[in-house]
Amino acid sequence: MKRHEGRHPHVDCVVIGSGIAGALVAKILSKSGLNVHILEAGGIIERQQAVAQYKNAWDRNLSSPFPIWPKADYPRDEAPERYYGKLKSPAYAPSFLKGVGGTTWHWTGIAPRFLPSDFVLQSKYGVGVDWPITYREIEPYYVKAERALGVSGNSLNDHGSPRSAAYPMPAIPLPYSDQLVAERLSKHGIEVDALPAARNSRHYAGRPACCGYGTCTPICPIGASYSADVDIKRAQRYGAKLTENAVVYRFDLNDRSEISRAYFKRPDGSSHHISADYFVIACNSIETPRLMLLAAQERCADGLGNRSGMVGRNLMDHVLFACNYQLDTPLYMGRGPVSVSTLLTGRNGDFRQRYAAAKLFLGNDRNVAKEAIALLGDATNWSEIEQRIRHKLTHKGMIGGEIEQLPIPSNRLTLDTSRLDKHGLPLPDIQLSLNDYTQKAVEHWQAFTHDLIRKIGGVATDASINISSHHPCGTTCMGTHHKTSVVDAQCKTHDHDNLYIAGSSVFPTIGTANPTLTIAALALRMAEHLIKRIN
Repeated sequence: MKRHEGRHPHVDCVVIGSGIAGALVAKILSKSGLNVHILEAGGIIERQQAVAQYKNAWDRNLSSPFPIWPKADYPRDEAPERYYGKLKSPAYAPSFLKGVGGTTWHWTGIAPRFLPSDFVLQSKYGVGVDWPITYREIEPYYVKAERALGVSGNSLNDHGSPRSAAYPMPAIPLPYSDQLVAERLSKHGIEVDALPAARNSRHYAGRPACCGYGTCTPICPIGASYSADVDIKRAQRYGAKLTENAVVYRFDLNDRSEISRAYFKRPDGSSHHISADYFVIACNSIETPRLMLLAAQERCADGLGNRSGMVGRNLMDHVLFACNYQLDTPLYMGRGPVSVSTLLTGRNGDFRQRYAAAKLFLGNDRNVAKEAIALLGDATNWSEIEQRIRHKLTHKGMIGGEIEQLPIPSNRLTLDTSRLDKHGLPLPDIQLSLNDYTQKAVEHWQAFTHDLIRKIGGVATDASINISSHHPCGTTCMGTHHKTSVVDAQCKTHDHDNLYIAGSSVFPTIGTANPTLTIAALALRMAEHLIKRIN
């Protein structure tokens, strides 16, 4: 029996996705007086309910605080293969959320800018590609994004990204462990400074100052870290409409190849549609290309915006490595946010002609359960278990890094028609491998980090590598020509004059900065452009 098909009033703009990109676009458009309707696949997340669920979870991971929606599948950390299928080697299973506010519910809050050289990687170093915009063009929007998110940082040190305005708030104070390591590294010419973070160092924008609870990932208990649900609420106050639990799956096109209507399914199986003058897809670098490929039809047989064949291609992420060590004196990690400080080396230089750059950071995450389980595996530890745990945790340190990847067309997302979600829609299949450029960087920066550990008097204990920092980028890349890219410099698709893409999927390269601030800057820039077009 066919479910009732519901129709919603025509609006100026439909925004699909309520993460940081969708939230900022919807807020700016609705504030200007435009009629905006937001469609979100997941539901509303309540902070205190999420905190309680995390506290009571047996397996505490990135997704454990958050609801499992009845008809909106997303990767759960306890079983990512349910979403991604059988994981290949090396496993690539980036974590993200569906729900109002998106993945900003469980991000670290780290918000550095890209470097000027990240926008001209091909011109400057002969690798990768250049962006169709420059650092100079995006810099004013970085300022606006920092104000919108509430970024705390050291305005006296730009970390290589020139600034036209100070941060809204002073930097988060370095915890004791970072101060101790910074002092030792300074004797070897390595400077340590606070990472810019969308986390309040004082009361800001109705949000409290950070209380140092130490669970920034997966959940800030008091909302000191920015989460995009706050801007969804602001957009609603300006008049935007929100429909949650709405899984978009199909579009209609008119004779000019413009999007005229979007279709979405509700948990009860009913189908609804909405028409608009403009559409913005703001899901993420996994769900955005998935939706565009799902929308293949007679007028666009290979999917929305895919005349170039580039939708889903050039998937990138940061390779994450961590080197743990024991120091000769207690560090007492775990005071304050899980990551506060960065080493001001590794992000740029002529070496990028040969191997990838890295953003190096000091860890501040103390996992008591993990260390206890490791020690309990050896029965000889049991008589002194408490003493051993205390010593191991208090003397433990970590230096990690996030390494850039280059855009490679064969690193891609396609649809797996043999695996369907709860609405019967194909789930993604992902191919991702590291080229020599990144592999050489992994070897170099691991060796570099081990040398730093020796210099500060530490003894390396173990190391780990993950080909995902949960920062998927690319897949609908920005460029100047419709044959080699999906969107133009304004993030408008080359193929459909009224369809825009917001989010890190438009990044031509990934650099070494966490992507969220650049996502926000591009979203604000797009919103200004859309207002001018519509008006």
